[in-house]
Amino acid sequence: MTDIELDVYTCEAFELPNGGTFSPTTSTLITGKTEAALVDTQYLERDVEEVVRRIETTGKTLTTIFVTHGHFDHYFGLEMLLKHYPSARAVASPPVAAYIARGIDAERKSAATFFGGQALDNTVVPEALDDRVVRVDDAELHVIELEQADIAPTSIVHIPTIDTVIAGDAVYNGVNPFLAASGPADWPNWVASVDRIAALNPTTVIAGHKAPTRGDEATCLGETRDYLEKFIDFFQTSADSRELVRRMTELYPDHVNPSALVMSAVTAFKHKKRQEA
Repeated sequence: MTDIELDVYTCEAFELPNGGTFSPTTSTLITGKTEAALVDTQYLERDVEEVVRRIETTGKTLTTIFVTHGHFDHYFGLEMLLKHYPSARAVASPPVAAYIARGIDAERKSAATFFGGQALDNTVVPEALDDRVVRVDDAELHVIELEQADIAPTSIVHIPTIDTVIAGDAVYNGVNPFLAASGPADWPNWVASVDRIAALNPTTVIAGHKAPTRGDEATCLGETRDYLEKFIDFFQTSADSRELVRRMTELYPDHVNPSALVMSAVTAFKHKKRQEA
């Protein structure tokens, strides 16, 4: 019997000022008898406010904010959250913490431009979590580093007592995965990361990006794996990015954020052109 409970918040997709869409992002609140931990933070003020409201509703003490990887939408709420909860620790795996420290200035500029000033600014870098364990009361949340997700380094949180994995951007759920931040050599490693999560035999898997209407069933693992394998296959057998987009859309017509697919396909063929030059 465990006292651990989950509350998953998924923001709405964001229509970018310069065109295209930003995928809906998840934050997961984990609560025990007296304590709470948050995995990933959101990046718009209204969504961080909603996360704060949910924390306050629990009546539990927020002790830890864990960041799965270094994409700004997963950690730019840190500064705002720590103003509300100054005793909480912001942490990440050592490679992710180092990645964020190296790239935070560029991420701040990118987010400000990308979102037309609507995203939060953030100067907080998470501490390195050396022992790979986050505790909520007596429960242990196991931090596991993966070789590849939509970027590397990346990590997940495994909660064995409730057969749950909070997967960050290693897993997508009803959303077109973002392959544009990696390349063809990385994609098989991403498939291997999904397989590594599946080997934990979770019954609940919380994707870093999911359609707001979706649940958190472990079936999103197979869906992500199939999508990645089809993208790899179609990339190798399509004449250009348009054909790749068409073929993927035929298979996944209801996936949220087609602009992520377009960007992934265009970037993939740029990789191919450079290799052939």
